[in-house]
Formats: sequence, structure tokens, C-alpha cells
Amino acid sequence: MIGGSTEFFMIKTGFYDKVTVLEAEKRAWENSPEAKAVRNALNPRGHQDAEARKDS
Repeated sequence: MIGGSTEFFMIKTGFYDKVTVLEAEKRAWENSPEAKAVRNALNPRGHQDAEARKDS
């Protein structure tokens, strides 16, 4: 009964619509060139390790 009430509340407040939009924005950012540049800047060795594995 509590779970059903919670689901009803989430549907009525538009919770699922908001979460869907936020997840889409997150995925778009993660696949963007800016995000890739940030990842490479924060982990420069990760790029070198990948090249070393490719060469061997």
C-alpha cells in the first residue's frame, strides 16, 4: 500500500518525466567532445595506457 502510494505520487508530480530529461542530458554530456577533453585532462595516463596496449 505504501509502495503504491509512492508510485502514484511520483506519477502525479512528474518525477519520471524529470528523471528522463536529466538522464538524457547526462548521456548527451558524457558523449560530447568537451566531456572527453575533461576526462583526458583529469586522467592523462589513461590515454597513454590505452596507446601502449594498442601498440603491443
